[in-house]
Amino acid sequence: MVPAAGHPIGAVGQGLLAGAIGNAVFTGYQVLEAKLTGNGGGDEKPPKDWGETPEPAQVGQRIVEGVFEEDVPLEKANTMTNTMHWLFGTSWGAVYGVYQETFKQPFVSGVALTSTVMAFDYTVLPAMKLYEKPWQYAPSDLAKDYAKHLVYGFSVAAAYSALDRLFASRD
Repeated sequence: MVPAAGHPIGAVGQGLLAGAIGNAVFTGYQVLEAKLTGNGGGDEKPPKDWGETPEPAQVGQRIVEGVFEEDVPLEKANTMTNTMHWLFGTSWGAVYGVYQETFKQPFVSGVALTSTVMAFDYTVLPAMKLYEKPWQYAPSDLAKDYAKHLVYGFSVAAAYSALDRLFASRD
């Protein structure tokens, strides 16, 4: 028997599934935004070193080389970006499951998840020298980044709620 969402293990498991779904929605949003704004067209030059790759690739490369002591060829940067994006987005869903089973308010839980992800990004990534310190960004840039990440937080919330209904209908 699989633990229900109200059970901590069930909430984490359902949250991971909701995180994957929410991350898929967020990824679609990012692709659409890139197409509409003209950012991210297919004419980028291949990176010359890891410092020219997206932050998720750099984090993954540092983990693999630092923790597992395995070299990661630069040609794997795109794979590393996608792997870290999906691991990160899916795993935050577990946190959402705990929030939702605590607050029982999808809107509040979605905002809490977004805030947690942003706090993590703007503390850990500056410590890794991949982002500037948050006070070095214009408030409008931070607000735009937060708004974009709300798409993720609310997508996870919607997925979790849909899974609640799906699992409840099976009882």
